[in-house]
Amino acid sequence: MKADYERQAAGLSDLLARLTAERKELSNGVDQQHPALVAFAKYQNIEKLTREILIELVDHIKVYENGNISVHFKFADEFRRIAEYIEINTTDTAEAG
Repeated sequence: MKADYERQAAGLSDLLARLTAERKELSNGVDQQHPALVAFAKYQNIEKLTREILIELVDHIKVYENGNISVHFKFADEFRRIAEYIEINTTDTAEAG
């Protein structure tokens, strides 16, 4: 049982370290040269899907037998982090003001 608890504690320590690093990254903000921001800014008003846009923004597309389609974007995690950063800072600013 001791070995199992030690393994769980090590796993939790690793998770805590990753979450702490992610929180620190969020608190540092996102610079203007972030690859995800550059790509989204470049294509912010898409009216027509082109090969260039697809290659730059989409990682892969899965088409299932039942006709469903799943699109996986290259910057999905980065976009989520940017959105969280904006939400955190907007909330902090609104509460302060």
